[in-house]
Amino acid sequence: MKGDGFPMEKTLGILGGVGPLATVYFADLIVKMTPAACDQDHIRTIVSNNPKIPDRTDYIHDRRKPNPLPMMIRDAQMLESLGCDYIAIPCNTAHFFFDEIQKNVGVRVINIIEETLKYAKKSVPHLHRVGILATSGTLSSGVYPHVAERFGLECVIPDEDTVQKLMHIIYDQVKAGKCADHDLFFSIVDKMKAAGCDAVILGCTELSVIYYELQIRRPDILDSMTALAAACVQEIKGSVLL
Repeated sequence: MKGDGFPMEKTLGILGGVGPLATVYFADLIVKMTPAACDQDHIRTIVSNNPKIPDRTDYIHDRRKPNPLPMMIRDAQMLESLGCDYIAIPCNTAHFFFDEIQKNVGVRVINIIEETLKYAKKSVPHLHRVGILATSGTLSSGVYPHVAERFGLECVIPDEDTVQKLMHIIYDQVKAGKCADHDLFFSIVDKMKAAGCDAVILGCTELSVIYYELQIRRPDILDSMTALAAACVQEIKGSVLL
């Protein structure tokens, strides 16, 4: 607790469960990216891994479906009430609701879209065209192109056939607890590169799971979960292990 005589340091709240496996990977990244020589050097985190939040893509495509926003606001307010100074949401599609979530809490919600594009600009010299690999909800919402304009970047959106393949990997494989089709994943990356993209962004944290399972270290594949975790650690600790 604050004021209990221990050194003061900011607390990170993780609004997770969207999806649950990606949340676990994100929490693991926070630990691995923190410059720490002992347990006490690590960041205090409070994790809400709530898989009962309604599907974000379903609602974006059909407003008759259950709205995930009230539950996400409730979880964000819960994290704030528990003493969190920052909140991170390791889900790109959830950032369709970012402004409303931020309006309903008094602490900063660190934005995965902004941090990913900032990370991309910093990581790839002369970056201009980036391919966005994400759910159909994220792609149709336009959250990446909207923010990318501020960074002078052009976003390339996959064609419909590619989007369906991405949705298959994300929903039928990773979210279903099955092994992802790695050949299909890399064929999508190669297709975007062939379309003139300087790099591709994994704009879905289920794709981030594949990124870490395969230990991908290609400079032309940029991971949104890495960018968000790095931003959180940098904000709280002042430096980050990458």
